[in-house]
Amino acid sequence: MRSIRAKLETVPSALAAAAAALLVVPLGCDGALRAPIPAAHGEHETPRRGGVLRLATVYDLRSLDPALPPDGLAGHVFPLLFDGLVELDRDGRVVPDLAERWDVEDSGKLYRFVLRPGVTMHDGAELTADDVKRSVERSLHPSTPSGVSANFDAVVGYAAYTSGKAEHLEGVAVEGRYVVTFRLTQPDAAFLSLLAVPAMRPVCASAGDRSKRGWLPCGAGPFRLEPDGWQRGTSLRVVRHESYFRPGLPHLDAVEWMLAMPQVPQRFRFEDGQLDMLMDPVQADYARFAADPRWRDMGVPLFENITWGEAMNTRLPPFDNVEVRRAVAAAIDREQFPKVKPAQMSASAQLLPTSMPGYDPTWACQPHDEAAALEHMRKAGYPFDPATGVGGWPHPIAYTLADQSANFYVAQIVQQQLARIGIRLELRVMNLPAYWAVTERQGGTQMAPWGNQADYADPSSFFDSLFTTSGISPEQSNNVSFYSNPRYDGLVARARHEMDAAARQGLYRQAQEILCDEAPWAFTWAQRDYVIRQPYVKGFAAHRVLPFDVRGVWLDRGDAPLEQVLRGGLR
Repeated sequence: MRSIRAKLETVPSALAAAAAALLVVPLGCDGALRAPIPAAHGEHETPRRGGVLRLATVYDLRSLDPALPPDGLAGHVFPLLFDGLVELDRDGRVVPDLAERWDVEDSGKLYRFVLRPGVTMHDGAELTADDVKRSVERSLHPSTPSGVSANFDAVVGYAAYTSGKAEHLEGVAVEGRYVVTFRLTQPDAAFLSLLAVPAMRPVCASAGDRSKRGWLPCGAGPFRLEPDGWQRGTSLRVVRHESYFRPGLPHLDAVEWMLAMPQVPQRFRFEDGQLDMLMDPVQADYARFAADPRWRDMGVPLFENITWGEAMNTRLPPFDNVEVRRAVAAAIDREQFPKVKPAQMSASAQLLPTSMPGYDPTWACQPHDEAAALEHMRKAGYPFDPATGVGGWPHPIAYTLADQSANFYVAQIVQQQLARIGIRLELRVMNLPAYWAVTERQGGTQMAPWGNQADYADPSSFFDSLFTTSGISPEQSNNVSFYSNPRYDGLVARARHEMDAAARQGLYRQAQEILCDEAPWAFTWAQRDYVIRQPYVKGFAAHRVLPFDVRGVWLDRGDAPLEQVLRGGLR
């Protein structure tokens, strides 16, 4: 960890220098982009089997256990390693997967799933209903720090099981080798979608009935992880599951990631043909590729399904004072953030991103108002005079952030804006694993940027665990503001069990109004990722929920331009 105590007057020049550095990054020896590597055949050619998709990312991984809270890259990998009873198609709709069908009975309180016979797991065993029950109990066990456990509180026996009073989860029952049922205490509008989250996907018997360290991830997905396939901080490689139950899939032999690779080297490798897709383009690179007619059609914008905010720890001063939190929410001018990465960032003052049902483009629930922010500081007992710089919160506030993200630049803007109301941030920059460990621990930090990506196409993916009391845990807490409000909890619970769509949306609106007012987060921006592919990468398309879906990708690589060959860019 290193601490940065940037003076207010240095922030504008620091941002200007960073922007200038992005604009002058060399783009090849002659300053021009290299030519794309062509496809061998036309766009409508039949998918071909074989090849390794090579990727790189600035991120690392903490775990590949689907029972544990995922980080950003795990969301890319889990759909490759693990299939679920149900899946979400590219429009976010629930479709059959390991279950060939299901029935809903007892007015929405009983779900009966019939598994596909003959599904082979990565270890060669056949998937059975016993595997489903064991995997569900493993993820929901009280010893597992799952971020989604509370979403299944409607399952009969949930309270007894998660409190350790029952050995098994009563509401999940095996009715035959290929039949498993889920009985609920009341209807749940999001239940089918929830079964698609990684924590509910069946794992091999080697996983046991409790989450444990050192387990080699093993499921029923289209790819599998070999014993040496994950080198922490360096690389990840998954290979085709030869016994995958869907005929002809996957097309690829393997998918490889280089981990923790800075963005500029990624682009050089991509141009040389050593990477097949560019996942983390910096703003200057994005602009150059978009302006080049040879590359223009190779950019793929993904869905805007990530919300970012400034999470304030409501258990620590000064953010245990709601007026201080309100001051922060009012002081932030969100229109400044898209200037950092215009192609991927949009100003947002609400919880839901544009891809989620219930998003309201006309509503800024936390409007920028510096005068109101100063008034909130006065009500909190910390008045501040902008003319003299006297007053405000008397101590520097620990602000924790990761060293490789747009939030590094956003943090400097937030630091400048909050200084105007008497809140002085001490930026503490650390690597991703340390950032996660600190921010997810009670008492770990006072403030941090935090983002949430949709796990499924339903508002509950944002409302349930980010701000409910049940989302709080001492370590690996999904509720990183450690916010608790019984009225909010009640509204969210009612919304989950309300089957009328209009009434449900009204309950979520009331819940969001509480968040906007009490401000455990100051909502700041929404993220739309953007990737660039070589022309020979086929079958890739944006998915409404999955952050990076390569399950249907295939390769049709032609000859590289002579320049790349002479540069030794090809393996």
